[in-house]
Amino acid sequence: MSSVSQRTATASIWTIGGKFLARLLDFVSLLVLARLLSPADFGLVAIATSVLVIVEAILDLPLTQALVRQRSPSDRMFATAFTLSVLRGAAISLLMVIVAWPMALSYNDPRLVSLVAVLSLAPAMRSLISPRMVLFMQHFDFRREFALDIIAKGSTLLFGVGVTLVTGSYWGLAIGAVAGPFAAAITSYVFAPMRPTLTLSEWKHFQDMIGWNTLAQVLNSINWQLDRLLLPRFTSLSTFGAFSVADNLAGIPHQTFVGPLMRPLMAAFSNVDDHRKLITAYLKATNAITLVAAPVLLVLALLADPVVHIIVGEKWAFAIPILQWLCLVSLIGLPATIMPALAMIMDNTRYVALRMFVEFAIRVPVTILGIAYFGLAGALAARIVAVLVAYAASLVITRHLIGATFGAQLNAFFRPLAASLPMIGFLLCVQPVLSAMPPGLNLITGLTFCGGAAVTIFWVSALLLWQIVGRPDGLETIVVQKILPRRSGALTS
Repeated sequence: MSSVSQRTATASIWTIGGKFLARLLDFVSLLVLARLLSPADFGLVAIATSVLVIVEAILDLPLTQALVRQRSPSDRMFATAFTLSVLRGAAISLLMVIVAWPMALSYNDPRLVSLVAVLSLAPAMRSLISPRMVLFMQHFDFRREFALDIIAKGSTLLFGVGVTLVTGSYWGLAIGAVAGPFAAAITSYVFAPMRPTLTLSEWKHFQDMIGWNTLAQVLNSINWQLDRLLLPRFTSLSTFGAFSVADNLAGIPHQTFVGPLMRPLMAAFSNVDDHRKLITAYLKATNAITLVAAPVLLVLALLADPVVHIIVGEKWAFAIPILQWLCLVSLIGLPATIMPALAMIMDNTRYVALRMFVEFAIRVPVTILGIAYFGLAGALAARIVAVLVAYAASLVITRHLIGATFGAQLNAFFRPLAASLPMIGFLLCVQPVLSAMPPGLNLITGLTFCGGAAVTIFWVSALLLWQIVGRPDGLETIVVQKILPRRSGALTS
């Protein structure tokens, strides 16, 4: 295994570990807040955060990606990145304050004015994070990012639950959302000190990526937030709150495993100069992301009933089928998440915008018609259609960028899925038993045991299949080397 692969694997362990612990803190927060607040409270905050996510995505600047491409970023480059980030944060906060009143009128809820105003502080805090953190990323050192995630989520948990206990209202969700970025911004200067300076002298190093990236982010934000904006107008606030919570639960595997892998993969792609090695690296990345995230998504989907009852309680039972469908959407979309990182590293950000446009052209009309005529069911169906279109577009664009054949790309995705069949059979057998158990310690123990057994079955199947197809270099190779270091040479040769 190459040194780049080894460094990428080590970096991935740190990033996934950090995100896993961060999601664990999110889980604890959700566990507490779901019992203190009502679905309507979550729905109200979800309306405000949906608009914030759209505005943040539209004004997103690929500053980290631009700095990663530079072998040795100068102090003036970091200062320019800091200035652009501050301008972006200020613009988002100002825009959110401006739209707060129209939002309140549109949804006929005056509480949105003050809620949106408070939430607008979060992007301002995020914009202050030290850009010199990218230096650690370039050296595949993600230990500080690990600590940053834990500190941010710990602050969100502490302030969110604390304010909720004191006020008994949705304000705990809002204050927690601001406290996390504030703590992260302060901590980043402990890890990566720099003197904040406002300048745009190195704008030329950022302008090319920002143009296409802005278009891509506008399209992407509309793609993924349109249903969140429309559902409250066609369904009840409680139904939308259930959709929001289910969406957050279904997003945990992506946020824990897939998202954290993007930074090490970008660093790895930027260190590969040979064209054939880049194809191999891309296919290995697709395979690795599927191996890591697919079993978690399948466990979450097939055991959604006990998961929902344990995490948020019986009053959220109508979120169970929503969670199952959203997990399926996330599973299908796994391989499509890697293509944008590849395109950015190759300085072909326009292809990211092209993929987003293809998805936009299908998703928008399907989502609008689906929600207008079928409500929640239409929104879920639209997501499935859109993610299939996005995957197809990613296959075509990846073949154009690096020459990877459709067969090779599909094999990298479907080989781990084939290994999941025995696990699916096991989960279908235990699911009725777990669903019949009342909430309590026995259900938690049973769910933990069955989930762990399912993942074990998956990995045994994956390693057997890996042996059958000739032991290709990939994540399985790393796993075997870690588990059987003395025999790994014979097994992988």
